[in-house]
Amino acid sequence: MPTITVPRANLTTDEVVTVLRDGLGDRYNVLPGMVIGRTILQNPREGRPNTIVVGTGENRIVKAQVTITPRGEQTELRISPGGITWDLVFNLMGVARKIRDVLASSPGLSVR
Repeated sequence: MPTITVPRANLTTDEVVTVLRDGLGDRYNVLPGMVIGRTILQNPREGRPNTIVVGTGENRIVKAQVTITPRGEQTELRISPGGITWDLVFNLMGVARKIRDVLASSPGLSVR
């Protein structure tokens, strides 16, 4: 699972959502407070405030989850691709990589 470290302890879910929406564009759904189901039969469901689902369409096949975790003076953004077989590999190489690239290149996050 890709992890991004942001050198700020006070990073909010709203800030991450804004970066993802701006960086990924209209093709992707960015859903704060939601978590993914692992299989293609499961829709996203309500989660914790520190989780974000990113996907396309109904978010069943193309999907990943970002979990925001404060760690001292920094914040970790853990990206978990959805799926359990071929769809896991597809999402790891596709949507999870795009999320990582967007977060890593955001000047507003000052990622390390």
